Order: sequence, then structure tokens, then C-alpha cells
Amino acid sequence: MDAVSSVDRDKVWQFLERFTDLAAGAATVGVLAVADRAGLLAKMAETEWVTPLELAGGQFAPRYVEEILSALASAAVVDHDPDSGAFRLPAEHAAVLADPSSPYSMAGWLDMLPGVMDKIDAVAQATVTGGGVDLSSYDDRVVAGVDRANAPAIRILLTRRWLPAMPEVVKRLQDGISIADIGCGSGAAALAMATAYHASRVIGYDIDPRAIERARLQGKASGLDNVSFEVLTGEEIPGGFDLITTFDVIHDLADPEAVLVRIRDALNPGGTYLLMEPNVGASLEDNMHPRGTLLYGISVLYCLPQSLVSGGPGLGTAWGPVRAEQLCRKAGFTHFRRLDIDNPFSAFYEIRV
Repeated sequence: MDAVSSVDRDKVWQFLERFTDLAAGAATVGVLAVADRAGLLAKMAETEWVTPLELAGGQFAPRYVEEILSALASAAVVDHDPDSGAFRLPAEHAAVLADPSSPYSMAGWLDMLPGVMDKIDAVAQATVTGGGVDLSSYDDRVVAGVDRANAPAIRILLTRRWLPAMPEVVKRLQDGISIADIGCGSGAAALAMATAYHASRVIGYDIDPRAIERARLQGKASGLDNVSFEVLTGEEIPGGFDLITTFDVIHDLADPEAVLVRIRDALNPGGTYLLMEPNVGASLEDNMHPRGTLLYGISVLYCLPQSLVSGGPGLGTAWGPVRAEQLCRKAGFTHFRRLDIDNPFSAFYEIRV
């Protein structure tokens, strides 16, 4: 009996439907990336009901516009009126896809996902031979996408909701303290804190010169004189800080334990470490949902290879709160408290010696 004749055909058809859903989702992200880069999403966010020809308006090729809108309508991204042939991007969907000031923005994933997909061959090779993929080999669009994905929520929520979960820290920030943001990327968190707390001094550190260059340009454009950026690893940061922050950084590191030990040593007496990591459960069974699928996927294609390329442990995005507390306590921290912040994607921890 061959393998095909022995399978349950109903289950085969069920999984074919499931795989079609997965492939459709990937194709939709690709179409959204095209619409985003062409400027179609931003244009649709400015209009109500519009036909493909009206939307094209001499700015876009009409046939592409028609097919893109058809793809997005079939994916329930845009609305379609069959009587008029018009389409609309609902305001609620625009808040996710086409509004850079929205805390709900996911538009950065339209840069990140195509960018990390470009490394499939390299990750596949590492899967066979071991090792990983160095951060510097990822396209600049991935760096920009990470910033674009994280910056809107950080700009809006960091100083309004996240830090206020630690009132005593906010009081010290207002009075003026020294802050280090490790793995600062393009500087969104450092700039947000420098903007909100003028008496405090903020330094952002990152190993990627491309990200630091972006951060410095944004810092210069802001006109702030209490923020700066340096290319430096977490193990190399100097001491003397009252607050140290990491936002979705520790799970990427080659030596997370060494960085946590350095953070402990770099804090002044009474200082605080704010750790933000993906909001996941302690086990795979706790993460069997679409957000978990997305996190495991980006872990395979981006986060895990960065750690493993340098011989790191490869914590992955779903390393979870139990292991986070274990590593922090092993590094010498005695206070580990999850903050009461309702966020579907991120978990926040107040950590002190």
C-alpha cells in the first residue's frame, strides 16, 4: 500500500484548506508590501469609496491598482461595493496599515517580513550545518522595518503608560537621572524618554552601525541635547546608570547572561532595569495562537540566527517569563516583578538588585 492510499483523504483536504490559508496570508503580506511601497495604502487612507481608475488618477498604473484592490478585498483588508465597483480602506484598518502615528501600526512588518524572507536560503543552510546568520547581512529594509514596527507604540505608550507603571522611577526621571537603552535600534525609546524627561540624560547603545546612524539623524532632527547614541555591545556599556532599558533585545543576544550581569553592575545603587520581551506563555501549548505563530516565525527567520551565529543559546522570541526570571536571578538580581501593563504583544518587568 503506497503512502497516499493509506492517508485519511478528508484530513488531507482539511490540511490543504489550511495550507491555502497560510499561503494566502503570505501572498497578502506581499501585496500589502507592494501597496505600501507604491504609496497606495497612504492614498487610500486619505479617501473614502473610490474606483480603481479614480485611485490610479495618473499616479499609478490602473491595471495594477485594480488587481491589488481585488487581492486586498478578497482578503478582507479593504471593503468592496459590487454595485459601484468602488473600494474603501476602513479607518480601523488604516490605523494598522497606513498611519505612522498610530500605536496600532503594524506597517513595519511589511518591510520586515519580506526582508527576512530574503534570508531563507541562509537560514536553511544554518539549519543543516549549524551556526546562524549575522545581523549585518540582513538588508537595510529590515533595520528600517524594525524601527517602523516598534517606534509608533514606543513613542506614544512608553512615557504615557509603560514607565508610569513604576511611579517612583518616573519621579526620578522628572528630577533628572542617567539612562541607558541597550539595543536601542534607531533610537525610538531613547528619544521618547529624552523628550519627556528633559532633566534626564539618555544614551542609546546598539551593535548595528546602520541603526545608530539612523538614531543619530533622528536625534539631530529632534533638536534634543540630552540624548546621544554609540555603537557598543551590551557587555561593554559603562556604569553609572539609574535606569537601564532593553526593548525586545535580550532574546537576540549571543550571551544574554553576560549582558544581564553587566546591566546589574552598571546600575547605580537603587537603580532599576526595565525589561520588555514578547508577551508569551511559559510553554508551546500556551502560545498556540496567531501571535505565537508570528513570534515563532520571526524567531526562526531573524532572532534565533542572530544569537546562534555567535555561538549563543538561541533563546528565541518565545523564551517566556519563567526563563526570563531565572536568567535575571542568576545574573544577581533579587527583585523581579511583572508590571501591570495590558499589552497583547509585550510583557514588561521591573528588575532591581
